[in-house]
Amino acid sequence: MKDYPIEIFNEGSLKFEEGTILQIADFVRSSINTDFEVFIGWLNIIILKTDEHTLLNARHLGHDYPTDILTFEYDEEVVMNGEIYINEEVMVENALEFGVEVDNELVRLIVHGVLHLAGLDDHTVEEKNFMTRNEEKYLKLIGTKGFM
Repeated sequence: MKDYPIEIFNEGSLKFEEGTILQIADFVRSSINTDFEVFIGWLNIIILKTDEHTLLNARHLGHDYPTDILTFEYDEEVVMNGEIYINEEVMVENALEFGVEVDNELVRLIVHGVLHLAGLDDHTVEEKNFMTRNEEKYLKLIGTKGFM
């Protein structure tokens, strides 16, 4: 099977342990591929400042306001490739609100984005609850694997 890369493009000002984040993202992608019987191939994780992130949100979704994450999928024959755009400032605000480290919130957003690529939505209460349960499941797995 072809090796599909994961890359991080940090356009924000915060610094992260990129090697660890890449290992976590690869673990999450592999686990979700197995659990949801999908095949997510290459994955780009892009961290942006709010202005750039909001511009993407407005341009592609017609929403002229900040959000924490945007996920774009690129289907090929069998492989689902994708990009996860994370808003650095909203990520920091979320971390403060939830009482967690910024690194932990980054990981939660990566899990959230990969779940979107696997086909999960969070528009209705039921979808949000299902998404949250799955986020918690994978975050717990990440913890038990010793990543965090």
